[in-house]
Amino acid sequence: MGSDDFPAPALGSDSGSAADSTPATDGAPEAPDASHLTPEEKSGPRTIHVALALLVALLIVAVATDPASVLPRDSTLLGHHHLDEASGLEISVPVGWKIIDEPEFGTVQMVPVGSGRARDTRILAGVLEPGIAAAAIADDQGAATALAEIIQLYVMGVTGSRDEQRTTEVRNDAGDGAAVSYVVVPEAPADPSAGGLVYAAVFGSENERWWIAYVTESQQSAPGTRWIDRIVNDVRLPE
Repeated sequence: MGSDDFPAPALGSDSGSAADSTPATDGAPEAPDASHLTPEEKSGPRTIHVALALLVALLIVAVATDPASVLPRDSTLLGHHHLDEASGLEISVPVGWKIIDEPEFGTVQMVPVGSGRARDTRILAGVLEPGIAAAAIADDQGAATALAEIIQLYVMGVTGSRDEQRTTEVRNDAGDGAAVSYVVVPEAPADPSAGGLVYAAVFGSENERWWIAYVTESQQSAPGTRWIDRIVNDVRLPE
């Protein structure tokens, strides 16, 4: 029989199949199928997301280390309570504020820390004693209004007409009451810095009443009335 009687073997026959030509993976896991992922998932987290995550982490560390260094002066977060032995009140001291000795009026005075105009913005508090003219007014709102006028004229030394008058209820551990606030519009329009914000709250019972006042001539950067509302409503009596 001649050599032409037997066909030549086909390429790749018995010596190996097409599957045998696939490189071995040595047991490595197959790559995940990414065909079902969205374009955003395929590209991974964006740079802005990573930056925001880092910023949040840094802020958390900063607050835990030194809250006053990063929180605004009008924040009450992480503040502590000051016990005023003269009046018997525990008053919240906001972050970035401090108690000072020898208050101008009353038995408690707080001012912002690190401000050249600290004395222009302050919180005062005390007992509504008979020596204070507002103590003769039984109605808490009337007493708060009279107290605000006293604070404006004799503590702030600011004159002018009233604007943006506001009245709100007070409810805290020492008793119920009322708070009055208004903006003093300066008599000389050419000197807008001569005005200011006056806030006074009177609260307690028939047997004893207390007061808290907040004044500022720096209306642009200082906290507002809703902020001092929180401090007044957070007043406590020692257990």
